Amino acid sequence: MSLRAPTLNEGAAGVSPRREPSLAPPKRQAAPRRAPPRSRGRVTHQVSWMAWFVAISVSAALAYGYAQSDSWGLNPGKGAGYWIGIVGGLAILATLAYPMRKYWRPLNALGTVAGWFRVHMLLGILGPAVIMFHSNFKLGALNSNVALYTMLCVAGSGIVGRYLYAKIHEGLHGRRSELTGMVAEAADMRRILGGDLPENSPMWSELVKLEAKARQPTRGLLGALARSVSLAGRANVARSRVARDARRFIDGECRQRGLTRRQRRDWLNAARSHLDAYFGTLKGAARLIVFERLFSLWHVLHVPIFAVMAVSVVIHIVAVHFY
Repeated sequence: MSLRAPTLNEGAAGVSPRREPSLAPPKRQAAPRRAPPRSRGRVTHQVSWMAWFVAISVSAALAYGYAQSDSWGLNPGKGAGYWIGIVGGLAILATLAYPMRKYWRPLNALGTVAGWFRVHMLLGILGPAVIMFHSNFKLGALNSNVALYTMLCVAGSGIVGRYLYAKIHEGLHGRRSELTGMVAEAADMRRILGGDLPENSPMWSELVKLEAKARQPTRGLLGALARSVSLAGRANVARSRVARDARRFIDGECRQRGLTRRQRRDWLNAARSHLDAYFGTLKGAARLIVFERLFSLWHVLHVPIFAVMAVSVVIHIVAVHFY
């Protein structure tokens, strides 16, 4: 989708084009954002509804199972309770296929990253839910309790990871929202602003500084938070100043060229659209700094928790069958 709502570079409402600001990068055509296929929007909408359906269904099933646990009388060590535990354990074991895909090449040809991730999340929810029925919603021996608690921690961690994953990927289609790409996109949008600000405006150098600040690496979560807050705050201040300069410049140009009120309104609306697009992208880059750091820290914690769960489950299985 093109972000060039009637731009002044092309001549909005009869305004002739003019040169790029001297402090802006060399003139070239602003790269329009690639519009996603319509089918992708429908798929994303369907995936969202499917996620809500699974969450509500599993929650309702767990609530019903907990309410009926005394009447069912499932025994985790034999009969239906035992086989339910086998099914739940296999579902949890199958979640390992998603990380294995990165290291085992034959799996790369099967499906997309987004598809594997959805299956990984689905099994990560259904597996623990089935295990809850296996345990009949009651605590048992020490080894089974450790396995249960670590499993619940992994499931909760996975839900948090899914949220962070969605924030640094566009629509969960596996296309990483790279910070450098977002800043480059903002620079392209800044070129579009060339028709809305005077060439000698001091805001051009300020915008370049904001983009450079967004590119600078950060250390640690606190550093990422500080950078994000600072960048968002400076962007808000800069937007108000750019909007003020743009309005003054447009008013002066309209008087000088004898434009009508409608032409002035169209020009102001176009400038407002350009400002929203540019500073919206900068603020998105500021948020991405934090989410990338959080996702990195989450990954460091999620893998050891999963390893502890795997060991505790193995101990639990050995204890059940041999002792």
